[in-house]
Amino acid sequence: MTRINFAGIVDHSTLDYPGKSAAVLYLCGCPFRCPWCQNRELVLEEENCKLIEIDEILKQLKENFLLDAVCVTGGEPLLQEETIELLKRIKSGTKLLLKIDTNCYFPDMLEKAIPYLDFFTTDIKAPLDERYGRVAGLPEHWEEIVVRVRKSLSMLKEWNQDKEARTTIVPGLIDSMGDIEEIAKVINDTGFSLYTLQQFRAERTLNPEYEKIKSPSVELMHELGEAAKKHLPDVKVQIVTEKNGFEEIH
Repeated sequence: MTRINFAGIVDHSTLDYPGKSAAVLYLCGCPFRCPWCQNRELVLEEENCKLIEIDEILKQLKENFLLDAVCVTGGEPLLQEETIELLKRIKSGTKLLLKIDTNCYFPDMLEKAIPYLDFFTTDIKAPLDERYGRVAGLPEHWEEIVVRVRKSLSMLKEWNQDKEARTTIVPGLIDSMGDIEEIAKVINDTGFSLYTLQQFRAERTLNPEYEKIKSPSVELMHELGEAAKKHLPDVKVQIVTEKNGFEEIH
């Protein structure tokens, strides 16, 4: 029996798998320490994190007859070797579509995961240089992070199913037109079909100092979304804000 470090399940979401009703599985642990992260309890493996049998997760999924899909997220789900077994069991034991949310730090694990996936989401946190380390909270390790992310993106470039990239706009960290234009080039080169710019929210952040930072304005989010769209005419670009939810940029 295989056990995995698990935080819980959301039985029904219409936001986590485009156009589908999905369960969301939260796995624990992450190699990054993004100061603005709002999943402190998952990153630091505290509170609800516990080892659970994969069989128990499958049982919960099979009991939910309203689902079209499953989203496996974290934390960073590819931190655990057991995640591959989880993906395999979901695909062999259910008819559900399967998506993973990952930070692309584990390319070798990603290579094992891809055969089981129907949809893929990753965070492109910053341009692929020293800024990536700052945004990930590990500035001294930026070169290793960028090498790993590039390797994952190279693999995804050859994967011809739907894939989404996301960037969280964090004032003072990643919030300029130049940042987004550089990221857009990576989005285009990798062949992402969807690019989402997320509004940072100053709630329960890993670094409490970030709770003092004001969220970027809706106006700035629109401006950055429009800057991305100029470089991504064939990609669906959307922003998501607390005030307006999801808005597509045309």
